Amino acid sequence: MKTNFLILFAFLLFHVADSQELMTIGEVFDFEAGDEFQTRSTANYQPPNADRITVTGKHYSENHDTVFYNLYHDMYYTTVVWEGEPFLEYHFGIFNNTVFYTDLDSSLLLYDFGFSINQYFENSTQLCDSLINGCAYSWGPGFEDDYIIHDYGRGLGMTYEYHYSGMGGYELSKNTLFYYKKGIEICGTPDMTSVGTQFHSLQQELTVFPNPAGKNIFLKGYFDEADCTVLNAMGQPVMWKTLIMNDNSLDIDQLPAGLYFLLVQTNNNPIMLKFIKN
Repeated sequence: MKTNFLILFAFLLFHVADSQELMTIGEVFDFEAGDEFQTRSTANYQPPNADRITVTGKHYSENHDTVFYNLYHDMYYTTVVWEGEPFLEYHFGIFNNTVFYTDLDSSLLLYDFGFSINQYFENSTQLCDSLINGCAYSWGPGFEDDYIIHDYGRGLGMTYEYHYSGMGGYELSKNTLFYYKKGIEICGTPDMTSVGTQFHSLQQELTVFPNPAGKNIFLKGYFDEADCTVLNAMGQPVMWKTLIMNDNSLDIDQLPAGLYFLLVQTNNNPIMLKFIKN
């Protein structure tokens, strides 16, 4: 299998030379002190989280082919607390680290071999028309392969990373850049969640009905889009769906009877709703 892959790799590497030219590593990882980037894990069933990164320093190696960045991270993640009325507990942390990128004048192909298998080029509407080089491909033994997507933006680094396990049948990772600030250029809405934030402000504005429920439940209230996760009485996620105003129902017919919780995440604060399945 390894020999066959190497032959395929060499074949594709020869032919991608005729395709649209990829950005260089230096063009993708081109940051300045003061640049800000915010990413979050958007995998199914993932409670609210964010990694808010600020570039605090930059220097090059002596021969100028490697760049080093000092980064400051202000991050948080959440867990569900089941004592009494369930709620989300927020965990905050800060740390500093240094990353580096080398072979700056080389094609992005040298950084990510996925471009030798498949590559695409686009301007991202979600990231203010930024140029994106991406690759999407299967990887594995040929039976229930994993599926991988990597997107890179000019001066933005990796903007999207997705890894689905073919053998396990679940998402291993799914990370998205949703906000950046480079100089005077700002794109997206920053996550301002901080210690002391109140997390139940929508409790009276959104409700789940009918309750008790039969085959379907509906999310009632005003929202543009809501990521909804159904959790059983043990706190285990059992289903997930993104709802919009014109499609606000969840089919729960296959769930066993019992007590469930609906974790709702909108652009505002997340809330936890309770319902009973008959």
